[in-house]
Amino acid sequence: MFRLKKIIFNEVQKLIFPTPDSRFPTPYSLFPIPYSLLPTPFAKMTQISLIIPVRNRQHYTQNILSQIFQQIPQANTDNTSVISVIIVDDGSTDGTPDMIRRQFPNVYLIEGDGNLWWTGGICLGMNYAIDKLDSDYLVWLNDDISLSDNFLNNLIDICQSPLYNNTIVGGIVRDKTYSDWIVFSGMHKKQPIRSMDYFATAEARSVDTLNGNIAIIPRAVVDKIGFPDADRFRHYGGDFEFVSRAHKSGFNVILSSKLQATTDYNLNDLIRYMPPLLQWYLQPNTAKRLEILKGFTNLKSNYNIWHMVNIIYEESHHVPFWRYAISYVRQVIKLLVSDFLLKSKTETTLKTYLKQQNAPEETIKGLMNHRTKSV
Repeated sequence: MFRLKKIIFNEVQKLIFPTPDSRFPTPYSLFPIPYSLLPTPFAKMTQISLIIPVRNRQHYTQNILSQIFQQIPQANTDNTSVISVIIVDDGSTDGTPDMIRRQFPNVYLIEGDGNLWWTGGICLGMNYAIDKLDSDYLVWLNDDISLSDNFLNNLIDICQSPLYNNTIVGGIVRDKTYSDWIVFSGMHKKQPIRSMDYFATAEARSVDTLNGNIAIIPRAVVDKIGFPDADRFRHYGGDFEFVSRAHKSGFNVILSSKLQATTDYNLNDLIRYMPPLLQWYLQPNTAKRLEILKGFTNLKSNYNIWHMVNIIYEESHHVPFWRYAISYVRQVIKLLVSDFLLKSKTETTLKTYLKQQNAPEETIKGLMNHRTKSV
């Protein structure tokens, strides 16, 4: 009898899980089907794919994978979901792919050549999740976060709820030191959500767009609007553009306090995500200012010209080169004259910005001390 069950079990596994593609590692189930489920082996299980783009951050990648695999045994106790983990490594040279193969053989590892950037990596992972794993939900995750202890349980609850079939659900990332300070989340009416007070009356709130650090994308969204635009938003903006496009196409977008993580958000992080004018004001050092100018043409910069211009003209199918050129010249001139003509206005703008960001008082003091030392 046991032998017969074993044979049936193996055949069910073959039917439910996809055939390996020769370009990718042999897939493994993170939730092997127990014999107790054999009477109804063909019941539809919710297929959830966690997609994590990485590059040369082995420690972060190892940490996020350890968290996920530690939570898996406690999650999905009713065996109604299958969770797959997809890592898209964009040409890491620090040993990240070897570490993944050695320590996490259950991971689907896809390797790029260093030209994918964030949006290209996310698109490749989403395509694999749909094409090879027939996933119902695609989950974006960044590798530099620490997940809450009940993260996977809450994620599965959301994916299994009929309330969210046509809803993109984002999560919040709080600072490890200041727990009320939300540093990555979403935006509502062009204002960032930066405080836990936003959830005082409800655990989930409607928003217009989301950061890509934590986001659940139903398969129906991709079926209708396609993938993020990796051509125009190669690194920054791919998340905002995609979620905004989905919202305009009729899908609901919410930010949920059930999906939480933390990160070490230090003073340098606060500065580098500021608009370039505020960075210029806070960094009077010549060498630092040269780096700020280079940021306009650096894809790793959140204020690079391609990102800023395409956000403005996101409805256009094509943006001519001259728009990028004019924007670049304007931005550079604005910085160069700001010390003489815009100083008082910039100081006011900085105060408003820090208030919008819900920056802690200690952090603001550190910011002002940083500027004083740089003068």
